[in-house]
Amino acid sequence: MKMEEKEIRKESYHLRDYQKDCLSAIYNRYKTGIRRQLTCLPTGSGKTVIFSEFPKFFKMKKQMLVLAHRAELLDQARAKLHHANPDLRIEIEQAGRNADPDCDVVVASVPTLGRKGAKRLKHLDPDRFFLIVVDEAHHATADTYTRILKYLGVFEKDTRKLLVGFTATPKRGDGEGLDKVFQEIVFSRSLPEMIDSGYLSPVAGYRVETEIDLSRVRTRMGDFVVSHLSRAVNVEYRNDIIIDVYKKYLEGKQTLCFCVDVAHAHSIAKAFERAGIRAASVTGDMDMTSRSKTLEDFRTERIKLLANCMVLTEGYDEPSVQGIILARPTKSILLYTQMIGRGTRLHPGKENVTVVDIVDATREHSLTTLPGLFGLSNDFDLEGHTTDEPQKAMDWVEVNRPWVPVDRATSLSDLKYRCRKIDLFDLQTPHEISRYAEYAWAGTAKTGYRLGLTLGNAILLSPTILDSWEVNLRHKGKMRLIKSTKSIQTAIMAAEEYVKDHFPDLLKLVHRESRWRRSPASEKQINLLKNKGIEIPKGLTKGQASYLIGMLARD
Repeated sequence: MKMEEKEIRKESYHLRDYQKDCLSAIYNRYKTGIRRQLTCLPTGSGKTVIFSEFPKFFKMKKQMLVLAHRAELLDQARAKLHHANPDLRIEIEQAGRNADPDCDVVVASVPTLGRKGAKRLKHLDPDRFFLIVVDEAHHATADTYTRILKYLGVFEKDTRKLLVGFTATPKRGDGEGLDKVFQEIVFSRSLPEMIDSGYLSPVAGYRVETEIDLSRVRTRMGDFVVSHLSRAVNVEYRNDIIIDVYKKYLEGKQTLCFCVDVAHAHSIAKAFERAGIRAASVTGDMDMTSRSKTLEDFRTERIKLLANCMVLTEGYDEPSVQGIILARPTKSILLYTQMIGRGTRLHPGKENVTVVDIVDATREHSLTTLPGLFGLSNDFDLEGHTTDEPQKAMDWVEVNRPWVPVDRATSLSDLKYRCRKIDLFDLQTPHEISRYAEYAWAGTAKTGYRLGLTLGNAILLSPTILDSWEVNLRHKGKMRLIKSTKSIQTAIMAAEEYVKDHFPDLLKLVHRESRWRRSPASEKQINLLKNKGIEIPKGLTKGQASYLIGMLARD
């Protein structure tokens, strides 16, 4: 790894810009000592293309090992590696397939190598491998993965080896943190960013509510218990709604329907067939020949709707998909992201992918929905709009009405109303942090918190994609990181201690119980807000007006 970055980038001329940036980030962080790296890219961004470049990118003298947990992913990775590196010997280690010890790249099955007591792992010499790739890295904390990684020595203190994990989301369904395996997210791009850049298809959405009650459906490891969920949703009334949804919003579009289990997938497919719509189901218990035939029929449009249960969530690549029906309610952001990712790839003639959320009634559970992935309320109704429309509205709100809680809006019209009418309740210290915050914090449009200082300066608390909190000082237009911590309470305490140490003259200004805050807003404050087009609510105090003015300040 003594290549200069300039030379590296020359070898990757055919990659997209963000893929080049990802490779450079991996290389640069390796040089600083980060040996266990995680990259986060949405489905369809070409993560396999990126790690296919590794042999040339690093001019590797030792072998590369690619770990994946499903047969489809193994063959897919081998094909793309061979396309990028036709001169390399790339072989698969799985079941009856044994990789030659002298090959250049081994693509290996995690179930084959990682199960307890497996002898196959001992046949791999750890010294052979410099770079280990984990595909679908959100699985990496499982015992099968960690058993392999420990054997290969990636956790050793002075290792020179490089571990790179690729995932569409760094969150696991069971809440277990990936920091047990990976040190740092070295590169990430969000779904909105990739759509906005034109690399992924725009996503339009509809919300369809049913009267099915999920309140009594049990949960385990962060999501619904499949057997209980299936009994609740696999009923004729709800399946008929799905038929109506297809006819109303998706007629003629190649559509995937994600179901709860095998019985649900079969029921949905039969219901479509009875309605005269060409449909089929694909499930994990099908033999590979039958599954391949069904997928081919869908690809060639002999089938218009394909129902499946946990078969097409990973490793399925069919860019022609234009419609997705989420007949399987879920609390898991990971699973939801995987499902809609099956439709975000670009395809000639494809304007967008239309996602229909089938939303059941529930008092006890918070369901993941499409708008929730874009910073909106899970109850937000896109009404057929693409997600970029509320996203643009959110961006405007962040600049012009940063105190508005966009996560509470339920539609574009509701968001506009909230921007026009100020709710004084939104200008108070948020309830969730009021127990331990001494100062006058307020929520911001992107689920963070802000403590205004003077002249537009502020302390900002922001959540990160690794489930931690960053404390930043914004001073004279520049941001400076003060602390990163797992707990919002610790972040608040660190921020307030920083203010006490560095801005002691402002303590009376920022304390939430200061008497001046309760006085009526001054005429000067009111005029400043009116000049910004703000409708002044009755009862506005000096403290609330000060907060609004501070949020609108420009450095």
